[in-house]
Amino acid sequence: ACSEARSEEPSAIGMQLEHQLNAPAGVPVILAEPPATDSLQLRLALELRSAPTPVLGGMLGAMALFLAANIALLLGFSIVMRIWREIRQRRRARFSALWEPVLHARMAGDVAPLPSMAASERLLFLSLWLHLLGYVRDQAADALAQAARELDIPDYALRLLESRSPWKRVLAMRAVAALHLEQAGDILLAKVMERRRRSSLAAARALLQIDPERGFVGLEYLLHHLEWSPAAMVGIVKAGGTKTVRRLAGLVRSAPPGRAKQLVRLIELLEDQAALPALRERLVSSSDEEEIAAILHCLGRHGQEGDRATALTYLTHASWLIRMQAAYAMGAFGSKRDVARLAPLLHDRQWWVRYRSAQSILRLAGAGAIGAMRENEPDPYARDLLERVLAEAR
Repeated sequence: ACSEARSEEPSAIGMQLEHQLNAPAGVPVILAEPPATDSLQLRLALELRSAPTPVLGGMLGAMALFLAANIALLLGFSIVMRIWREIRQRRRARFSALWEPVLHARMAGDVAPLPSMAASERLLFLSLWLHLLGYVRDQAADALAQAARELDIPDYALRLLESRSPWKRVLAMRAVAALHLEQAGDILLAKVMERRRRSSLAAARALLQIDPERGFVGLEYLLHHLEWSPAAMVGIVKAGGTKTVRRLAGLVRSAPPGRAKQLVRLIELLEDQAALPALRERLVSSSDEEEIAAILHCLGRHGQEGDRATALTYLTHASWLIRMQAAYAMGAFGSKRDVARLAPLLHDRQWWVRYRSAQSILRLAGAGAIGAMRENEPDPYARDLLERVLAEAR
């Protein structure tokens, strides 16, 4: 009974805590030293009591105002940009409505005087002019070039080559190339040497169209000093014509050991057989596995029946990469009698060699031969691969 009575009595710390919580705000209250066991509860209660609610509310309000201001700023900016885009589109539409009939008339042979054009409209004209020039040639292209000269577009394009805007520089490079402005040669070569990826490639292409000799100097510089994609170089090399392809073949012959892989890939994408003799010479002298494999792949796509003997010699090469590409090439210019040469590769230790060999056998002998080989094949791995190739051919 005594213990129950004691448990119902409020503890000293509880009385002090209640007194502190009920005290008016701002009135100091002196408490006795709390017992050690109740110190944590007391500290929590005092922190709750003394929390700066007005300050916290002010901070939250400031944050809300800051967020609201940023949202309003973003909305305002998006509205302004939308209005600006609409104004620009309407201006371009009005300009096109005025000048397209005029330029079409010029292409049709009408030599009537051209309308006046404000200086601020020259960039719009250049964009429209290059767009139309991409669809015409011969007399129509000459008529467009004459119209551009009457409007002093050549001088404007030369000045635009030094623009800070990459887009404007590229536009100017296309224009000077279309107009064959030889005075732009020094500027274009300097732009190539700047090694700015987009600008340098556009400058090399324009220079090849204006002056193929100097253009190839710029192209060779890019091939040696810039990481480039073969696909990106195809259009540039084609702009230089057959002479550029032949010069490219010369680079393959003189490239340091193992450094002709990208050139080979570029020649393959060009689909120009003029460079194939250089690849055959490089194949005989090269000892780099990746380079040999790249040449074999290119010969497999664009080679001739005379390359069959070359591919046969590489079917037993120590490098699986070379064996794989040799098997691929055999499928391009081999014959049914070469199936016996490819059949042992179905048991090669490298999956890709087995796969390319099965594809070439299918190409040379047909699905019936593959089915017969599958039925008589004791190796389960080779049998599964032949079945896979058949399934892909269906």
